[in-house]
Amino acid sequence: MEKEKSCGAVIYKYMGDRLVFLLAEMNRGHTSLVKGHVEDGESEIMTAYREIKEETNLEVVIDNDFRQIISYPPYKSNTDIIKDVIFFAATPVKGRMKKQKEEVDALIWCSYKKAQKMLTHEGDRGVLNKARNYLINKPRLKYSEEDLMRLVIPSKIYLKSYLETRVHEEKTSDDFVNAFVPDVLKKIEDARHGKNLPYGWVSCTYLWLVKGEEFIGETSIRHDLTDGLLRFGGHIGYRIRHEKRRRGYGTKMLRLTLDYIREIFGFKQVLIT
Repeated sequence: MEKEKSCGAVIYKYMGDRLVFLLAEMNRGHTSLVKGHVEDGESEIMTAYREIKEETNLEVVIDNDFRQIISYPPYKSNTDIIKDVIFFAATPVKGRMKKQKEEVDALIWCSYKKAQKMLTHEGDRGVLNKARNYLINKPRLKYSEEDLMRLVIPSKIYLKSYLETRVHEEKTSDDFVNAFVPDVLKKIEDARHGKNLPYGWVSCTYLWLVKGEEFIGETSIRHDLTDGLLRFGGHIGYRIRHEKRRRGYGTKMLRLTLDYIREIFGFKQVLIT
């Protein structure tokens, strides 16, 4: 049986004391919660963040203590393919809502009762019901832009901010991982897939810590350990851009990196030297 996977979120906010939810009326004629396919190298939460940003333009905080999964055959012509869809809870902190015209006809904030009537699929309605019960029974938290920091797969969206680190590093000779490498995104992708590596190097996944489109730091996850890495280096290397140091960002990035490793690599032990 072949598997597909998508991730998204029940997006909510409070209007006074009233809890409302964001639905997407899609170009293909159905109304759904925001979700999309997992891309190469992404964790579940990475996919959810990316899809929410692409479809709504909102910067959200995701609550992964709420995690629901629905499974179904997405293609009537081939029931051997099963899609798993993972939903978190998410609330916007920043950004002006703007639909992704290529896929979305309209974005609508609505009450729970209206959302239950509008959602096309029973699975989405069940997830919404569980999310509502979860949210009304948890303390209402206030979030700031500092809570928007997250790990991403390196991409052109963040490249300009990433390359700005070179200005400082050139002056201080405090080399940033890959900062001076031509075609840095291609090099990063090759490293993840074990291609065109320098002699003695191992496959390595690079992730960037970002806030909005601002590059904060970089972490590297080595897929295997040589004798040298067992003595010095371990599985994880990381740097925070110079002007962002001593703010606790390194600790946050390390915690997020360990979460990623557990999900993607399944390592039972992680060596940090």
